Amino acid sequence: MTEALLSVRDLRTWFHTDQGVAKAVDGVSFDVHPGETLGIVGESGCGKTVTSLSILQLLPQPPAKIEAGSSIRFAGDELVGIGEKRMRALRGNEIAMIFQEPMSSLNPVYTIGDQIGEALRLHRRMDRKAARAEAIRLLAEVGIPEPDRRVDEYPHQLSGGMRQRVMIAMSLSCEPKLLIADEPTTALDVTIQAQILELLAALRVKHSMAVLLITHDLGVVAEVCDRVVVMYAGQVVETGTVFEIFSDPRHPYTRGLLDSLPSVDDPGQRLVSIPGTVPNPTGWPAGCRFRDRCARAGEGCEAPQELVALAGEGRAARCWRAES
Repeated sequence: MTEALLSVRDLRTWFHTDQGVAKAVDGVSFDVHPGETLGIVGESGCGKTVTSLSILQLLPQPPAKIEAGSSIRFAGDELVGIGEKRMRALRGNEIAMIFQEPMSSLNPVYTIGDQIGEALRLHRRMDRKAARAEAIRLLAEVGIPEPDRRVDEYPHQLSGGMRQRVMIAMSLSCEPKLLIADEPTTALDVTIQAQILELLAALRVKHSMAVLLITHDLGVVAEVCDRVVVMYAGQVVETGTVFEIFSDPRHPYTRGLLDSLPSVDDPGQRLVSIPGTVPNPTGWPAGCRFRDRCARAGEGCEAPQELVALAGEGRAARCWRAES
């Protein structure tokens, strides 16, 4: 396998609050290789979005803090502690991000063309005329009809699917090496979701970029990802290829997520759910953090669990029963 474009090691992003230290991300490690799509999946509150925002250092400090010993290396350079000026040069240029909700991510008082053109003028040193022409080309590339008219419209004049396409156009404007997509199909109907996923897959190949996809939707993971990182309670609990995760899940949490998917083969069946909720990050449970929700919990689960390496490159699970 090629050298990792992004390498995250022992990432710990903690929030120091009046109620205590919330260990939202607590020792996360993974790699993203050039040209691949890595999916990070898990319930709300497991630390997926905080992980992605930590990479770009977009969290408010304080209360958030990337703790000592954390490492985020991009294209061989350490990002933790490099300073805001250098991070600004990377954001939107070499690393781009699509945020969860395009309506709140786009500025309502600026036209679409102005918002796409801002990155072009800042990072690619284009003048206004050239930036406008490039914005029109990008809108056409992501499938927006009449791009020469839409470029002068405001976000509220576009549908949800079109706003998400604008966000993709903005993220591609500087031809990044890595695209972080945080729940890119949230709040879109299934037809538009499929179109957005197809677009991202095609653009990944066309621009030879890596994609880090943050999602809670295993259907999305199955369709577009090469490898998967499953997170729970601020930790990585399982990693592997899409085929390995879906055909042979080794962590009880991963199995629970897969079992909760509805089946078209048995209409009318009762949906399976994982009991309980993700615990509070200010007080993660001792031992296995999934123990209180796990049907297979036993005496061995009282001790802290480490990732157990399994057969297969990069295959691992955080469970003492993972090899059984």
